Amino acid sequence: MSTKDPLRAQQKAELEAAFALSQTLFRGFEQTTQLQLQMMRDMSQHAAAAVEAALSARDLQQAWNAQAQAAPKTGGEEMLTYFQKLAQIISATQAEMVQTMNSRLSRMQAEIQETAQQGASGLPVNVEPVQALFQSATTFANQAIEAVQNAQQQALKLMSEQAKGLSPTAQKTTVARKRGS
Repeated sequence: MSTKDPLRAQQKAELEAAFALSQTLFRGFEQTTQLQLQMMRDMSQHAAAAVEAALSARDLQQAWNAQAQAAPKTGGEEMLTYFQKLAQIISATQAEMVQTMNSRLSRMQAEIQETAQQGASGLPVNVEPVQALFQSATTFANQAIEAVQNAQQQALKLMSEQAKGLSPTAQKTTVARKRGS
């Protein structure tokens, strides 16, 4: 086996991980863009309906009542739905990115461990300080990778909890508005 083969394999793995991350980001961007376009389409349809209702009203009071009834329904509920869907897209995209990054970090951790073992086996006898330093650096790298993975998991958990918390808040707000009407 050539010494270039492990390097090529590592480069290929890095490119695949970068490609997977970019695909995830593009998919999230595409979903967000579609959501925004749908929201803009809905808003323009509601605006057109409001203008039509105002123009078909026989007097000012009837026009005012038509707009007052439509405003809470179109404004609040749809914005809450929009933000719920946006939070879901962001949470799913982040979860996919964390999964991809964690698998890459796990591979990197295994590569560091393998390199450390190969390096330690190639050292001459009676170089314990060098071996200890090498082992210490390997341990530090492993701890850093684990810290990154833990931070990613905590961020994902926080985003997921916030996205889930948005739904009950939205429902309570909608119910309160309906009772007030």
